[in-house]
Amino acid sequence: MILIPKNWAEFQHYKDRAPPWIKLHKKLLDDRVYQGLPLASRALAPMLWLLASESKDGSFDGTHEELAFRLRTNLKDIIAGLQPLIDKGFFLVAQADSAVLADCQQVAVPETEGETEAKRETKTETPEGVSISVWKDFMKIRVAKKAPMTDTALAGLRREIQKAGLTFQQGIEMCCERSWQGFKADWLTEHANKFAKPAPNATVPGKQERDPELIRREQDSKNAAPIPENIREQIAKLKGTVIA
Repeated sequence: MILIPKNWAEFQHYKDRAPPWIKLHKKLLDDRVYQGLPLASRALAPMLWLLASESKDGSFDGTHEELAFRLRTNLKDIIAGLQPLIDKGFFLVAQADSAVLADCQQVAVPETEGETEAKRETKTETPEGVSISVWKDFMKIRVAKKAPMTDTALAGLRREIQKAGLTFQQGIEMCCERSWQGFKADWLTEHANKFAKPAPNATVPGKQERDPELIRREQDSKNAAPIPENIREQIAKLKGTVIA
């Protein structure tokens, strides 16, 4: 026996089948038919929807023995919980080649939940001033970091890139190269200061500066005691001069 959830094509939309989770609508809380089912049937239904998510069209083996094995439940509880779900139309019984199964094939354009959110919050078109390939690379970084590209985010990105004196293409390329999800003009200044080489210590005085050593000697000469008269005479004799 093959079972298919009612309205599966409308209830679940996925690009890749066998998702790790299913959509459970809140309206079940106020569905009088569903809430009127036995407790065993209401508990069984989500488990059957999980089994349906394993196939492309929502069909799954609904034989009692298979369900008892897959859900680790005794056969008696499976039979008691399943029949009301079938009777009330929550699950359709069909063979693999029946018209009922064909009617339950996916007809809507499928997409994952994540892709739906991305389309709502992310600008998918390539903005002016940047190549398609570079923008795609940049958007991969944004998606990986869960940062949707809104109109406000795009305007801020352009403003900071322009402030840094770069073209939009250059700024986005830099973001891709450095795995940045955004751009700040100040980041370039901080990066340049971080890796700038320190200025060497000056050891030679400038052209307008006097040699410190000469200044020291002149000062020492001024502060020195005067030469005694007899010593001065001896120095003059040695030099062959006459002291006035």
